[in-house]
Amino acid sequence: MNLESSDLAATLHALCGESDLRVIAPAFSNRRFARMLALAPGVNVVVSALGALVDGLPDLLTPAVRASPALSAAIASLIGTDAGHHILGSWANVAPAGWGAAHAAALIDAVRHDRCARWAAAALMGPTSDAAALLYAAQDIALAIRRWGQTTPDDPTAWMNTLPLAERDRLLDALYHAPDDAAICLPWLPKAGAANIVDRSDRAYLSLAIDAYVAASPIARAHHVGVLSTLFQRAERYDLAKLTRLAVASRMDAAWAAVVQILREAPNDAGRVVVVAPWDDVRPDVQDIILSAADNDSTSICAAIAFARGVRKRPPPTTGTTARAFFAAVTPKVWNALPMEMQRVWCTQLAAWHMPLAVRSLGPDPTFLARAYLNADVIAAVRCHFHDDSDLRHTLLPVAVRDLPLIAVPDIVGALLPPPDPVAFVQIVCGEREMPPALHDWITAHPTPHAYGTAATILRAAEQSDAIAARCAALAQALADWSWEETDALLAALPDDTHAALHPNADALTAALAHPDRRDAFRQALDALAALPPAAALPASHALTVLMQATNPLVQQGAGEGLAQALRDHGRIFADIARTLDDVARDAVLPRWDDPHDESALEDLAAVDPLVAHYVAHALRDGNAAVVLDALADSSLEKTLHLWRLLPDTIRSAILGDGDALLTDVAAPGRADALAQTLQAWNADDPLALLALRMLIENDEARRARGAAILAQQPDLSASLLLLLREDLRAVLVRDPRIAVAGADLPPPSSPAPAPMLPRRRRRSR
Repeated sequence: MNLESSDLAATLHALCGESDLRVIAPAFSNRRFARMLALAPGVNVVVSALGALVDGLPDLLTPAVRASPALSAAIASLIGTDAGHHILGSWANVAPAGWGAAHAAALIDAVRHDRCARWAAAALMGPTSDAAALLYAAQDIALAIRRWGQTTPDDPTAWMNTLPLAERDRLLDALYHAPDDAAICLPWLPKAGAANIVDRSDRAYLSLAIDAYVAASPIARAHHVGVLSTLFQRAERYDLAKLTRLAVASRMDAAWAAVVQILREAPNDAGRVVVVAPWDDVRPDVQDIILSAADNDSTSICAAIAFARGVRKRPPPTTGTTARAFFAAVTPKVWNALPMEMQRVWCTQLAAWHMPLAVRSLGPDPTFLARAYLNADVIAAVRCHFHDDSDLRHTLLPVAVRDLPLIAVPDIVGALLPPPDPVAFVQIVCGEREMPPALHDWITAHPTPHAYGTAATILRAAEQSDAIAARCAALAQALADWSWEETDALLAALPDDTHAALHPNADALTAALAHPDRRDAFRQALDALAALPPAAALPASHALTVLMQATNPLVQQGAGEGLAQALRDHGRIFADIARTLDDVARDAVLPRWDDPHDESALEDLAAVDPLVAHYVAHALRDGNAAVVLDALADSSLEKTLHLWRLLPDTIRSAILGDGDALLTDVAAPGRADALAQTLQAWNADDPLALLALRMLIENDEARRARGAAILAQQPDLSASLLLLLREDLRAVLVRDPRIAVAGADLPPPSSPAPAPMLPRRRRRSR
């Protein structure tokens, strides 16, 4: 369990105000960390904007930020990078017109190297011959033209006048031959061409065409009145949501007339109307049709809307469908008058992806945000209630925290500024519909981000939605330096089921897990476990609880991994617990080996590092040694050297693979034989150098650094290897000052050799 991943470290730097993109770029490789930077207070404005773009949430950018020269320069500097690849697609939809013209060469190069989508580069460059030359697929052409047209709202087809005639005709011809793809850019095409496309488009794509006119300017819609008339005539009930959005955006009588016609024939589709438009934005005649159908609607959707508006006293049946319509239309007065139990029933029926409807109607209550996803819909819903951008970010921040990997929660929350409402913050982060009164009081009495982070981590761990090993690692991280007095006070404030998941009954554990002949020894091991600090005892107890309750072998093995992770610094207690388990539990925690010599070696290994012992035992049983390398790389350097020597020969051989192939891979061109001779002359019986070289070619920064650290233990050997290795590996090694000093008299490097890397191994998760 790597607690210091580069993306987490970069995120923590950014939360502390770091603005150097070279330092924080790794955070942009993970959308969950990027959205933290988009919302957290204290983050540099440009970094925050980049985080929003990475996560595909450009709606978080204010007009002033979008026009900022600093943001423009930052994005330009990222063209062609992995971070830039994530950013440019979002930026293409909101960038100032022609922003990419000054960066055309870099954008074209990024396209060639698959670091930018063709349509995005063309959209950013503006309608030029170079931009058009990037476009071949009809969908790319449609997306680029859509953006070109949006940047000139007063002249929607101005892009046609700036392209060479041949290129313009080529793009239009491609669209005319793919009418379904062209639907998304109709408002920005010539009127005759748009009409032709609508006539030949499959009916299923007409909703996309209607939606395109929602995003178009009034002038674009005015130019295409005839096209819109055709769309309205062909619209069906499934287009009702898009029609309503267009009617609200354009205020066109013809659009509302199409809505009325469909509703008169199918009033039970009224939910499609109120979901996309607040009730007060719906035209009165449409409202009347919906309310008048309340008693005759077999689906109860109109009845739910009427009940939500307070014009019907008897509630309809509560289903997912009626709940969506109800929350889309409900007034605060009606909601507040409902009994608490009825509110709970309605909330239970509302799906998480429809929570923005409740937020839009009733405000950003933690009850709703605790189950909402962070997306454009919830941003728009919260924005209905706030005019201040900082209020919006404070409100949405815990929604982003809830989506973080659990292992990151303690550090990230600890690095945040105190939230305005700590209780609501923890409730949303934990996804709790209601906050237990005792926990409410505990949070109020402990007003520090570290306390909030610990409480949130414990509650989320008890939900058991994350992998068990991740939960144990997160609990250890959150409870570091906590005393039992502090921990017991928090546990006492938690619901009973949460408390039981973390602090199980010793008698129940003994009855379920202990070998019948070793129950006293098992109880003694549990007593020793209880005497450990909370950071070790609580996650270990949680792992034992999962092991006790699980029936799936994979979950049981995951619980064994979590136990080993929790007791990694308390190997003797881990070994004592493993030795006293029954056969099923023992097989999950530390499978026995047939060879008595290996069995003894396993117990020695478990006492030194339980996690490595767990991996090794399963690797021998399952014939998969790959995970052992993960554990070795995450051990301290001293442990790595010790553990390697304790491993059975079969595991060491499996990790290293074919020695000749390894040396050929790491050697500079033509130097594999010399490399082998140097290693042989140094110490033929010491395989640590081979382990270091094996780690150096992993596509993982932590493993490469560990390989360099192993070699740095013998700087003279490292210096003798430098000229024999690939240039990229040499560059990794000389970052260590001990190796750099030892190799200071070597000649300068030659031209770099290719740098193939092994694919990163995926860590085990249960």
